Amino acid sequence: MKKAYFLILAALLIGSISAKAQFNKPLSNRSQFYSNEAKCNIGLIGGATMTQWYHIGGTRTQYKHPFNFGIVGGLSLEYKLQRNLSVSIEGLYAKRNTQLNYEVLNLPVSLTESKNFYRQLDANYTEVDVQVPFTYYFGQGNIQPFVYAAPRFTLPLSGKMTWQKKEIQNYGTAQQQYTDVSYDTLSMTAQNMRPWNVGLVAGVGVMFRINFNNYYFLIKADASVHSTAVNSFSDEEIQGQSQQVIGASYIDPYLMSYRLNTDATARITIMFPLKKQLKGACMRWGEYD
Repeated sequence: MKKAYFLILAALLIGSISAKAQFNKPLSNRSQFYSNEAKCNIGLIGGATMTQWYHIGGTRTQYKHPFNFGIVGGLSLEYKLQRNLSVSIEGLYAKRNTQLNYEVLNLPVSLTESKNFYRQLDANYTEVDVQVPFTYYFGQGNIQPFVYAAPRFTLPLSGKMTWQKKEIQNYGTAQQQYTDVSYDTLSMTAQNMRPWNVGLVAGVGVMFRINFNNYYFLIKADASVHSTAVNSFSDEEIQGQSQQVIGASYIDPYLMSYRLNTDATARITIMFPLKKQLKGACMRWGEYD
């Protein structure tokens, strides 16, 4: 009987030692990798943006849209809903530049004469954008592609519009020249731009995780497109009552029906995890609250 007790005691002792060793076994690299994922990240955003205005309906004037780039920067606060899904709020400041130009050929100026004209609109302005991206990350590891979609609220701040009108002489020949006819510069106000707008953003990108001994941060590179959903002409323009637009060498907005402000943006975001570290000489990678 005593022999049986000794065997049982020895088995329990061996089992206890084995369980303790198993409990003290360090996490696998993958388990440790995800055990220190922060729920919240704060980021700095910087990039370049290209703005274009598109007109729908009305006179259907065929505008040319040369590339005009501006800059964008701001802050991001991201919260991980799941391992591969997050929601963020971003506040952005953007400097936007856009141009529309077109030619009016054989425009009658008298019963016996017609002329060719070149017209150009330049808009340079700043705005604040607030958007709420929902982001889905593909895969796991240090490099993750992602896609996102976001509603955006837009608040134009200040800027100016410049209208030019030139007569084209010797059109289509080697001697083609331009003669100034009119040049108008106006401040952007509620009379010539809707003071707020809403729209939708869609984008794709890739996220890189940079690991250190006891910390990590994230670098995100993405490209996106955006369009407003509300007509960006002001109420005065739509009703043909704006004294700052009519007769300024720009087709009257009530003849052009609908204008959408769009942009394409390329950005770099540096994200810093918001996670408290434990202090101590024995602190290793992954030892967080």
